[in-house]
Amino acid sequence: MELRESLRQALEALSDHPRRVVASSLGVFWGAAAIVLLMAGGAGLREFMKIELSSFGRGLVMMYPASTSSGFPGYRKGIRVEIARRDALAAERENTELIEAILPEHTSEERVLVEAGERVRRLDISAADHRYAHYRKFAIGQGRFFDASDVEDRRSVAILGFKAAVDLFGTAERALGGRIRVEGRGFEVIGVADRKGRQYMNTHRPDNRLLIVPITTAEAKLGYRKEAISKLLIFPRPGVSSEESVTAVLASLGPRAGFHPEDEDAVKWFDFTALLGVVDLFYAGFSVFIGIAGIVTLLIGAVGIANYHLATLSERSVEIAVSKAIGATNRALIFQTVIESLLVSGSAALGGVSLGLVACAALGRMASSQALPHPIVSLPAVIVTFVAVLGVAVVAASLPARRVSRIEISEALRAET
Repeated sequence: MELRESLRQALEALSDHPRRVVASSLGVFWGAAAIVLLMAGGAGLREFMKIELSSFGRGLVMMYPASTSSGFPGYRKGIRVEIARRDALAAERENTELIEAILPEHTSEERVLVEAGERVRRLDISAADHRYAHYRKFAIGQGRFFDASDVEDRRSVAILGFKAAVDLFGTAERALGGRIRVEGRGFEVIGVADRKGRQYMNTHRPDNRLLIVPITTAEAKLGYRKEAISKLLIFPRPGVSSEESVTAVLASLGPRAGFHPEDEDAVKWFDFTALLGVVDLFYAGFSVFIGIAGIVTLLIGAVGIANYHLATLSERSVEIAVSKAIGATNRALIFQTVIESLLVSGSAALGGVSLGLVACAALGRMASSQALPHPIVSLPAVIVTFVAVLGVAVVAASLPARRVSRIEISEALRAET
């Protein structure tokens, strides 16, 4: 009965000052909405980045030759390092316990001229062996990827990215089996890749606009040198660190390519999986920032709710004194104050969380698949936000509650008269 009566009186008190209630609860409302939206956005961005990184293949390390530096006796400074394809394959054979695969790759510094009938486009070219599709997760939607025999026989076959196929032939279906000329040399299109979403990161250029040919064919017909590959794609075995695999590869390549294995300037490398750690670190920092910002926002909201109670208390001092005179206890009056605070904060938090969820759903619909991060709502985060708001409500009610307990009946009634 006491709870029901306190709740009834609290609702009556709140209904007497609707504008004041709304004004005092806006901080909590917007704070709860912002916390839910930002936490969902951060989680969505984290997952999006992980998916982007995983699209390159598991544990990818990209290595590309540069120039030698000084400081190593017997080696001249400023010599351009050239890594032969046979040396890359030898490094793979020598480190099978550490490395699953090393893919040598030629890439074009500039886009090459590609003709299909009357249509002409400039595309980015990559030349690799038959393992490229598997390790780079280059899914084929039409036809097939070239196999080991195509590479061995230097066949003039080509794979087109989805956008490249559409640009040259109108549709991916028409591209399959079509003939193209690459810098004047004829090729048959034997495969078209699945369409990929917007790629924010890649190893060369967006996969949708790639032209991929066998590495031996590129060397035989397009002028690429087998003694000077553009880059190596290294895939360490599970449990092997990138640093360990790179050290082993450099130890194999150094004597063959004429650079010291410890020369950090001779060969540059980039670990794509290391970005996962950066993403996790960013998300952790982002979560801490949102937590601090949320606390500050909710404390500001607590000030608004406390001000509401103090303003209401000054107007109801006589009412409270009369209640005390007819037998109301301080405990009952304090309990009613806390109930009012919980009602104000709880309704504001519920509205704010609801707004945040609606905003997340709207952003999720607006973002096309794989193009933009989709907000990921965390139920624990929503619950923690709501509980934190209720905790703020109790804190906000503490000062007015103390004022209630200190109201003297005689002084309140004398001040009224």
